[in-house]
Amino acid sequence: MTTMQADVLSPVGTPPTSPFHPGHARYRLAPNLEVIQYGPAGTLVSRQPLLAMRLNTVGTALLSGLSTCRSRSLEELTARVPALSPMDAAVFLDGLARRRMVIREPTTPARWPSVLIIVAAHGRPAATLACVQSLLTLRYPRDHVDIMVVDDASDPPLGRSLAGLPVRVLRLDENAGQSAARNLAAVEAEAELLAFIDNDCTAVPDWLCELVPHFNDPGIAAVGGRVVAPLAAGPVAAFEAARSPLDMGSNGGPVGPREAVAYLPTCNLIVRRDVLLARGGFAADMRIGEDVDFIWRVVEGGGRIHYTPTGMVTHDHRVQLLPLLRRRADYASSEADLQRRHPAQGRIMHVPCAGLLAMLALTALSVAWPLGVALIAAAAGMIMAELAGKGRRLAEMGVALSRRTMVASVMRGHIASLYHLGCDVTRYYGVPLACIAVIWSPLLPAAAVLLLAAPVGDHIRLKPRLALPAFIGLFWLEMAAYQWGVWRGCVARRCWRPLLPTIRWRR
Repeated sequence: MTTMQADVLSPVGTPPTSPFHPGHARYRLAPNLEVIQYGPAGTLVSRQPLLAMRLNTVGTALLSGLSTCRSRSLEELTARVPALSPMDAAVFLDGLARRRMVIREPTTPARWPSVLIIVAAHGRPAATLACVQSLLTLRYPRDHVDIMVVDDASDPPLGRSLAGLPVRVLRLDENAGQSAARNLAAVEAEAELLAFIDNDCTAVPDWLCELVPHFNDPGIAAVGGRVVAPLAAGPVAAFEAARSPLDMGSNGGPVGPREAVAYLPTCNLIVRRDVLLARGGFAADMRIGEDVDFIWRVVEGGGRIHYTPTGMVTHDHRVQLLPLLRRRADYASSEADLQRRHPAQGRIMHVPCAGLLAMLALTALSVAWPLGVALIAAAAGMIMAELAGKGRRLAEMGVALSRRTMVASVMRGHIASLYHLGCDVTRYYGVPLACIAVIWSPLLPAAAVLLLAAPVGDHIRLKPRLALPAFIGLFWLEMAAYQWGVWRGCVARRCWRPLLPTIRWRR
């Protein structure tokens, strides 16, 4: 949009055209963002990460009407800028929403679409009954929602435990797998939307009401919500509650292989029926990773997918160590298959230059200390140059931040980069790294930092009901199981892409 001019420390680019009617959403600023005005123009500033966007008078007037705690409609916002149409404002705001600078919230639909809830189930009659009972209490127009349980050759049949309940049971005589079961239900369906939940989950009463409004946007192909755990009982349950791969976290946003949320699990997913059928449904030959494959196929086909953490279901996580580790290895074994099916979505490993220099310095100090000191000086020099450059650009944009604020923001960014590097290294190469460090002691300090960065960071960030030493031990066991699964899948599929990422260097 030509009326908005952006000059940013991290390039934002030109927002694409807004694909939906502008009256279907409300907007608010993301946390830690503010508009700083100087005269009629201003700057949109984030302190974490440190980012600034220069705004002209129109952009300043539009964004100054937003706050982080209250959302506003486009009509309310454009009333402040009569020269700006709601559609042009939506184009600009949606571009910021895709970059998580603005939060877009849907409005209540004028007409609630029809929904078929599909529960693909094999065994677990008591859990299936609890799941269905939670669905019968949903706060959604009753004449617009139906429930179908696909009994995937359970013994005894699940229909017995569901007798007398207003649900449809589709019985399969032979076990077809959850993907095939969901596909059969989709073919049988007549509803506009298909909502998937597993029979070891229960839904909160507002589950559909939180997710369905996002389909006001005709460009949205699928929406998913958060998968949380029941109250933890024991260390493994507490660890799983904090580190479950089904829980996509508390921050909503777009979903895709290059997004912060890479995929959505099918135990909490709503899809347009026509989109699912057009994409051929879930891959029936995949027993693990079929949800990731489906999400990526939809995104590669041009569909948009959104994650909304307020649309929650509760999942009965594993509470014993061996089943948890076995499941992690199974999940990991699907990576090679996914890479074969989606070669364009290869794994990317972000390597911070300053962090790498610091790790090399830790190793060099015990071998050739002058080299180690030189590497520390080089890392410090890079950080100081970054501080000076960002401070100069902020000053040019009329933004005055204290040196303490800038140093804290930049250092948090470098700590976050080191955390993500530690996550990558521990997940894919932690076992061989630990073995090499034991054999060659100069590597121990750097290896310790990398192997501790992720579990310590997660303990601080996630606040599990678990002591730090126990959390670190379970984290390392989980990562060792995951590595075994990745290597097992690579050997089985003769595909080594999960272990050979594309390196992206970061300052």
